[in-house]
Amino acid sequence: MRVNARIALAVLTSVGFCHSSVAMVQDDTSVVGLTILTVDDNDDFVEVELQIEAWLDEGRRVALTGSSSMLGLLKPDRVYAWPTTNTIVLDSADGLGIFGFDATDAAHRLKILSGWVWAEREAVGESVVRDVRSADSPNRSFDLTFDLTASSPSSLCRAFRRKLATTLFSHRLPDVEEKRVFASEMRRWCQYGNLSVRLAEPPQFTIAPFRSTDEPRLSVVAEWGLFRNDDPLDPKGTTFLLWTKTVGEGGGSGFGRRDGTEGYFDAVGGGMRRLLDASIHSGWGPTRNDDVGSAWPVDSSFPRSSKTNLFLCEVPDAPDLPGCPREPRLRSLYPADSIDGVVTVSRAERFIVGGNAQAGVSVDTTGKVTPNMSFSLNIVKATTDVAQSEMQLVQTRTSADSVFYRATRWTPDIPALYRWVNAREHAGSLAQATPLAATLNPQYEIIWELPLRGNEGRKLSYSMIYEAGWNTCFNGPNCATPAQPPDRTLQAKARVGWSDSIKLMMPYD
Repeated sequence: MRVNARIALAVLTSVGFCHSSVAMVQDDTSVVGLTILTVDDNDDFVEVELQIEAWLDEGRRVALTGSSSMLGLLKPDRVYAWPTTNTIVLDSADGLGIFGFDATDAAHRLKILSGWVWAEREAVGESVVRDVRSADSPNRSFDLTFDLTASSPSSLCRAFRRKLATTLFSHRLPDVEEKRVFASEMRRWCQYGNLSVRLAEPPQFTIAPFRSTDEPRLSVVAEWGLFRNDDPLDPKGTTFLLWTKTVGEGGGSGFGRRDGTEGYFDAVGGGMRRLLDASIHSGWGPTRNDDVGSAWPVDSSFPRSSKTNLFLCEVPDAPDLPGCPREPRLRSLYPADSIDGVVTVSRAERFIVGGNAQAGVSVDTTGKVTPNMSFSLNIVKATTDVAQSEMQLVQTRTSADSVFYRATRWTPDIPALYRWVNAREHAGSLAQATPLAATLNPQYEIIWELPLRGNEGRKLSYSMIYEAGWNTCFNGPNCATPAQPPDRTLQAKARVGWSDSIKLMMPYD
């Protein structure tokens, strides 16, 4: 199953949409706690958008189905990401979770939705100790200071919501209208979803001019989160943090391989065979030749290390291209480059939140009283909780001479592998020597910061490309694809990849 990170959710009321041309079908029973809405070209898209917003404010979970081109027209206001898939799922239990996937048919869609892991609901207003000062006034103002430590973007959004709900509603439970305006304001501050969900997937494409192979497998879940930061002292004004992280632990997560294809040392024919080299390229804007998968020049791959000419925003004068952000700044990237077989990886990120939250009421010209809420918060990324992780006989390196992307590579340390083999007079599988002969868990995360000024209203694209090379390596940087008898000469190496992306719509304020 593949879950792309071009994202969404859908809904429909059981009593609205009474136009004769309406063809929408609402299903509230197939999956408990989920409304499934099927929409077609005859439906009133404006009314659908309004209903989606209302259901998000209610905290309802919705799945929207239809053609990807049609669903692309239904993005509600204050939803920053929208998938280009035929099924869009919105989970408003904590902040706003936005997910998308392509279902082959209705049965496949129901199977995925029935097994969906939803965010845990927590009642707004649950009692938790809070560190605030509250003014005794119908229009309450709260000064806020709290720390958040989260291991993933989704968990940060959930923790952020719980803290704010405790602050605003610890004195009493909110009514329905207060919950609605709270949910609406929360959507301005955090949204999240899955960029990649791949379970033992064979390669998506072959990277020309290299050869194809169906032996590598990718098992990865990568989350994204977009968080607003209003800092009155920052000359850039409002900024947004985009945090992307792989969340798998243990064996079998990351770059793997088909059963029976472990890397091994061939004592007869010589060479380290079926060794993996892996790369993750993540960055902004359109990618070169993204429709055909032939994005890299020959000299960008192991054993060479030239710059990857993949992200078009990096080309001179290209930042004005559609999809390229203004003034992106890299805030954090893990794993760090390896030193003597050890890399530093992130276990959790710490954020310090300070500012003000206001809750009150407004009265319109008819005398109608409605609640309103607004936050002005500064979210500062603080110290990362890191750990040292051994990466045996692997070199980990990240590019540093680019503005719009980073490329991290995991490559075999061939001389060290030969020393390991010679010391043990070893032959056969190398899985006990290096993860590049079995499964490589990248434990990857990256955080970017974008100013709102200059990016207002822009549609930005962000991609993660996973690259796997399949090698036979001799004592030196001579690596290619295993030769097949009777031809014992090295053939051109195999190189394949997978690609996922999200589209972000930056707000105007």
